Amino acid sequence: MTATNTKGKTITDQPDPREDRTPQENLPASHIPPQEPEMSPPSVPSEFPAPLAGPSDPATPEASADEIHPAQPDPFAAAYGRLYGAPPEPKGLSIASLCCGIAVYLGFGLLIMPQIAAVILGHMALQREPAGRSLAIAGLVLGYIALVITAIVLALAVIAVLSAENGVLGQ
Repeated sequence: MTATNTKGKTITDQPDPREDRTPQENLPASHIPPQEPEMSPPSVPSEFPAPLAGPSDPATPEASADEIHPAQPDPFAAAYGRLYGAPPEPKGLSIASLCCGIAVYLGFGLLIMPQIAAVILGHMALQREPAGRSLAIAGLVLGYIALVITAIVLALAVIAVLSAENGVLGQ
């Protein structure tokens, strides 16, 4: 028994799977039908100059590559900073200042050493490492804020100890 669909075709009639019989209305909008590539030789524009030749006198020695094609300055070197192969500028003090500034807030600020180290290393980095200026400033900001917080906490601790000795809080 065979059934028919709305278009009148029987359901058991299947197309040959080797044939591409996709209806045009079912193709995506981006479908591009396959085309045969055109095989033509590339054309050479006539606006290109003829290649440079060496010296015309056979008695003269061969011209070097620098004489034929002199070195041109790189027009993008100034815009993009350092050239390829150049060593990176040092940023060690700047990174150390930032690390000490972060270490304060991770719980090591109780010893007051990271705050002082962040400030000292940050000022040294500003003088010696212009490439790490933003890292040094970040380390300085974190160090100075930590020094202010430490000073406030120590002042409150001293006030609490002194008031406890005098019995102000116990009455």
